[in-house]
Amino acid sequence: DTLEPVMTYPSSSRATFSSRLICRKGRSEHRYYHPFGFRYATLTVRESTTPLHIGVTLHRTGYPVELCGAFRSSDPLLEQIWETCAWSQQNCMLDAYVDTPWREQAQWWGDARVQAWNTFHLSGDSRLFQRGIRQIGAQTTDDGVTYGHAPTMAHNCVLPDFTLIWIITMWDNYWQTGDLDLFRSQLPIIANALKYFEEHTGKDGLVTYDDRYWLFLDWTELFKDGAPTVYNLWLVLALEKLAELDTLTKNKTEAARCQRWANRLRQRLRKLIDRRGLLRDGIDTKGRIVKSTSPHAQTMALMTNLAPKSAAKMERFLVDYLKDESKHTSQPSAYWITYVYTILAERGQGRAVIDHIRPNWKPMVEQGSTSEMFTDHVEYPMSHSHAWSAHPLFHFMQIIGGVRQTAPAWKRVSFTPVFHGDHGGATIPTPQGEITSAWQRDGDHIAVSLDLPKGVTAAVDLPGVKIKRAIGRSEWIVAAE
Repeated sequence: DTLEPVMTYPSSSRATFSSRLICRKGRSEHRYYHPFGFRYATLTVRESTTPLHIGVTLHRTGYPVELCGAFRSSDPLLEQIWETCAWSQQNCMLDAYVDTPWREQAQWWGDARVQAWNTFHLSGDSRLFQRGIRQIGAQTTDDGVTYGHAPTMAHNCVLPDFTLIWIITMWDNYWQTGDLDLFRSQLPIIANALKYFEEHTGKDGLVTYDDRYWLFLDWTELFKDGAPTVYNLWLVLALEKLAELDTLTKNKTEAARCQRWANRLRQRLRKLIDRRGLLRDGIDTKGRIVKSTSPHAQTMALMTNLAPKSAAKMERFLVDYLKDESKHTSQPSAYWITYVYTILAERGQGRAVIDHIRPNWKPMVEQGSTSEMFTDHVEYPMSHSHAWSAHPLFHFMQIIGGVRQTAPAWKRVSFTPVFHGDHGGATIPTPQGEITSAWQRDGDHIAVSLDLPKGVTAAVDLPGVKIKRAIGRSEWIVAAE
């Protein structure tokens, strides 16, 4: 007879934390110094010959998050999802952003980027993010690639795609704060990283997979060999953000070099668009264009505006994907799907995003924290305390609250709420002060309000409203849908 396979943790993820106290005679008191992420604890007593009186006290350790952001909705599940995401984000903020308070407690930089977006909407605090950018930049390989998390001794955790994300987070920090000093301080590390990608560019002009390192991209069956499309689009995005930052810091020569490089990549990648207007997933080691067309590739093509004439078809592909995931082997994880949600919401598909979040995050509400993976997409148990999937926190505030940043340091925003339910709104902390939105259905009309701090201007898009610009406090009455 054949044995059924046993479901086990991957060896790198197996963790059971414990501490031991050897008691002296009389009263003993001890406080363990290492923070553990856990839900349940077992106390084991060994070799005791006399009665014991034991008192256990829990001390919580975490970053001092000042909770300023808020989300309001008449849909109770959405509010519960938001609260679960907010709690998960707080649990994953120690002296650094960590992937999970359980297991390795590591500052993985793909995770940290999403966690920073959560934090900006929850508290507006950028200090942990800036510290992490410096830590990642302080530890590189000899050929310039940053480690996937830092500080670390794990030399098997070098992720070139996370190096590109690290470069892009220079832009994220500038976008949130308006400050360029951190970018300036990292210029030598960025220059060395770019040399690596130049040296690993193939004859066709695309960056290729380096089997010495871990090309992550996402936890899914995404094409990663040869010259992957998603990998190269991360490079396009990094180069173009660098070009903008170099322009802002008066480095015109470097800005022009980065933009020329990005343009060459764009030209080559456009040749991978098929007759349906969808972007293929890359070129294999034999120079053949692969047949697959993943949600990841379409998302990043829209993020980079790679092919404006095909954008509507790519958008439709993603909306259809959210409705029926079963047709795709390369399914975005609970982490990576934040990019799908972001681009679709920006393109007016906020309702499709909400409809996908509700059933996928409901199990996370029931377990009290956001998961590393979607619960029905895993082959083995993983962390149930991962803030890289806490991103509905800011998606709800942008979609139902309607407020989305459109300029550095939040000096300009757009205001386009999706009227899901009977009422909704959000409060978002910004460097300029708090922005508060609210709306309420009243029969066949909806009362809408927006409060902006001094120095912030909103581009308004509401049904039937002709005034497209707002400052200070504004109120409108619009027809219900």
